[in-house]
Amino acid sequence: MKSLRRVLIVHPYGIGDLLFVTPVLRALRLIPTVEKVDMLLGSRTAAVVQGNPHVDGIRILDKDLYHRQNILKNLQDALRLGRELARERYELLLDYSLRGEFGFFGGVFLRIPVRAGFDYKGRGFFHTHRLRLDDGFKDRHVADFFCDLAERAGVKVENRFLEYYSGPEDRAAAQEIIETHLPKSGGPFLVASAGGGESWGRDAHFKRWPVPYFAELIEKLSKRLGAAAIFLVGSPGESALHEELKSLLKSLCVNLTGRISLNVSAALLERADLFVGNDGGLMHLAHSLQTPAIAFFGPVDPGVYGPYPPSPRAISLYKRDLDCRPCYRKFRYNSACIGRECLQDLKPEEAWEMLEERNFLNAFETGRLRA
Repeated sequence: MKSLRRVLIVHPYGIGDLLFVTPVLRALRLIPTVEKVDMLLGSRTAAVVQGNPHVDGIRILDKDLYHRQNILKNLQDALRLGRELARERYELLLDYSLRGEFGFFGGVFLRIPVRAGFDYKGRGFFHTHRLRLDDGFKDRHVADFFCDLAERAGVKVENRFLEYYSGPEDRAAAQEIIETHLPKSGGPFLVASAGGGESWGRDAHFKRWPVPYFAELIEKLSKRLGAAAIFLVGSPGESALHEELKSLLKSLCVNLTGRISLNVSAALLERADLFVGNDGGLMHLAHSLQTPAIAFFGPVDPGVYGPYPPSPRAISLYKRDLDCRPCYRKFRYNSACIGRECLQDLKPEEAWEMLEERNFLNAFETGRLRA
C-alpha cells in the first residue's frame, strides 16, 4: 500500500495478545507515507501501548462501563465514538477482534476502503482482506497470524519481535521500590505472579499452577540464585492469592499486587533478574523486556501462545506425556475438567528437573540469558 496514510487497529483482548500486535505497529511506522496509527482497545490493556512511539492515538472500548450504563447512554457514547473515528478518514482497518461487527461498522459507517480481519466461522464477511481460521490459532504462534493478517493487507512485517516501552516516571517509581525494599548491598531479585488468566473469568484457575507449588519452587530458586528479595505483582483481584503465596515464603517477599500500575510493574520487570509466573500477560511482558522468564502452561499450547519469539531465556514448563493437553482448541477449553491434571500433577520437583535438564539455571547463573 504505497499511499497508505491513516490506519485504525482494533484489539479488544488481553495484555499478551496486544503485545503480539507490536511487530505490526513497528512495520507500519516504517512505511514513509503513514501519518497516523490509532488503536481501539479494551480498557484494561491500553497501558501496554501508551508509551509506544509507533502509536499516535488510543480510544477505549470499556465493556465494564457499558454494562453499568443504560442503553440510551451507551448509544450516545457509541455515536460519539463513531463520529470521532469517521473524522479521521482511515484508509486501512486491521481488525484483530475475531468478530464481525468491526468490519461492518468500518465499512458502512467509517467508510474505510481496506478492511483486514480473521475469517472465523464466517465472521470476516465485511472485510475486504481475510485470513481464514478454520481451526482457530493452530500449529503456529498467534503473533505470526497477526503479522500475516497485516501482510494480507499489504503491510510487510519482517522483524517479528515484541516491544514494550517504559516511561521515565514508571522507571523512577520502580527504582524507588527497589531502593526501599532491597538491602543496601543490593543483589538480584525475582518478580513472581501466581495469577494470570483473568480473561478466562471464573475459569482463570485453569491457567494457574497451584500456589503451594509456586512457593516451593520460588523458595528453591531464591536460594539457588542468591536472590535478595521477591516481588509479587498482579491485578487487584489477585491480592488474596498473593497474600497466600507470601505466607508460604521464608525469603524476603514484598507483595505489590494491586498497589502499583501495570506500567510500574513493567518497569520493575525490566530491572528484575528473573520472572516466574503462569501463562499470561505478565509473562509476555517480561519476555518483551528481555527478562529471563519461567512460565507454566496447562490447557494452552506454548507453541501457539507461549513466549515469542522462542528464546533460551524464556522457558515454558508443562506436564509432559499427558494425552489431554493441550485441550484449548478453537478458542474453547474443557471447562468440565475436574482434576486439572495438566497443572495439579506438575509437581515442583518435576518443574525443577525440567529447568536442570534444559540447562536454564546454569545459563542464568553465568549471565548468558541476558545476552
